[in-house]
Amino acid sequence: MKRTALRALIALVFCALSCVSAFAHASLLKSTPGDGDLLKQTPQSVELLFNEPVDINAATLVDPKGVIGTLKPAAGAGPRVVIPLPANLAQGSHLLSWRVTSEDGHSVSGSVVFSIGRASGGEGQAAEDPTILVSALSGPLVMMRFLLLAGLVFGVGAGLFAAFVAPIGHGRSIALAALGAAAFAALLAIGLQGADAHGQGLLALNDRAMWRSGLRLPQGYASLLLLLAMGCSAISLFVRGRAARILALSALVFVALGLSYTSHSRTWRPESLMQVAITLHIGAVVLWAGALLPLLRASYCEDFATRLQRFSTLAAPVYVLLLLSGAALAATQFLAPREVFATAWGAILGVKLGLVAAISLLALVNRYRLTTPALAGEAAALKSLRRSIRLECAAVALLLAAVSVWRLTPPPSALGARNERAFQVHLHGADAMASMTIRPARVGPVQIRIEPKASDLSPLRVKEIDLYLTPDSPDVAPIHRAARLTPGGQIWEIDGLTIPAPGLWILRLDLLIDDFERTRLDAAINLKP
Repeated sequence: MKRTALRALIALVFCALSCVSAFAHASLLKSTPGDGDLLKQTPQSVELLFNEPVDINAATLVDPKGVIGTLKPAAGAGPRVVIPLPANLAQGSHLLSWRVTSEDGHSVSGSVVFSIGRASGGEGQAAEDPTILVSALSGPLVMMRFLLLAGLVFGVGAGLFAAFVAPIGHGRSIALAALGAAAFAALLAIGLQGADAHGQGLLALNDRAMWRSGLRLPQGYASLLLLLAMGCSAISLFVRGRAARILALSALVFVALGLSYTSHSRTWRPESLMQVAITLHIGAVVLWAGALLPLLRASYCEDFATRLQRFSTLAAPVYVLLLLSGAALAATQFLAPREVFATAWGAILGVKLGLVAAISLLALVNRYRLTTPALAGEAAALKSLRRSIRLECAAVALLLAAVSVWRLTPPPSALGARNERAFQVHLHGADAMASMTIRPARVGPVQIRIEPKASDLSPLRVKEIDLYLTPDSPDVAPIHRAARLTPGGQIWEIDGLTIPAPGLWILRLDLLIDDFERTRLDAAINLKP
């Protein structure tokens, strides 16, 4: 009896499986021309081959200008469908959309993109695109960046001067004030970064979720490192000897790590060389520029000659290192496809180079014309030296202000060629979100990068990502592409996609988080020719 029941159960399972197979939807096996094909001449028709007989219901064609036309498929049913095309189609990319009915009665739709002569895009470009990215919190973020940089340079730099050159006496209060200002900026920047990532304004700082999100961003981790640097530097001002030197050097290391972690240049190529260059550049700036205020106060001390000699011994090699590392970083951008000084980043670089030239000139005058007579006790030379140091401090402050604006300006290497600005699209959902970059921001062949994130902006690991791109028309089936995971494990990419026509396109991302959870994210983009 049991054996009979078991046989019946097995037979029932096989029957169910055969039914599932019988009622499977039709799927496209092949199209001619194929999806993404570039043709020399207009084809007479598009042929679709399915895995089972189908009935063709509708076919539409979107031309390179975005005009949607209805096509009349050839009569007959079967797995092979032929859709005649109009003669003399325009050069560029075309989107053929089809809808069929499979044997189980379900409607199935799809699309094929093919190009005639050339892919769409590349002609008739609009005016030069902007190279500065502004949001509701751009102003506060730049202000906090400047306050943070100035506080770190003059606070941590003073601690290094006190530990390795000479005590700074009453200058300790100025150094502590600078460190306090930097700590305030680092803490406030956490909330500002989180709110900015969510597209919110200043009022969003009342939401604790913005602060939690800010902490999960690279800038949040960097703020924690910088706060640690400020703590080490502040303690070093109250101790002496080896302990002061260890704490001061530790502060310098934490500053270099924190600032380089969020710097654009850490991803420039060659990456290993750029990591070294940015770390050395930051360290040299703090060592040299941070010593200017303590040196100015030391000029009023009786042992100024001894302190100046110690500083001069260290200043020359540090300043050379500063110039060489800065030149190496800037040189990488001159190899980018975009002309450097035609971008906002390059304009700020020009301001920075002008200020560096002025500071270098002042440093040369100090070293070769004023230092020797000042050490000899000439009052006029000492007065001129103090004035020159004040000018250097002011120039450093202006330079830090200019560098702070770099937060809003992608470097030329991240912009691509002229008139090929990328779309930065942020897709938000209840349980997940994604940052998407589409380059170039126009019709034609594009590259897409997708970074999925949880609702708190932490990295989100997903199993699959599918992109559906549809013109703003209910009669056209979407272009479907599956993304592939890059070796880094957090970024997904889509290559080989051609967007055929300008106008409004609806984006849909399907994120398979696990075997039981799938999330959908939607957005819209308006593409230029």
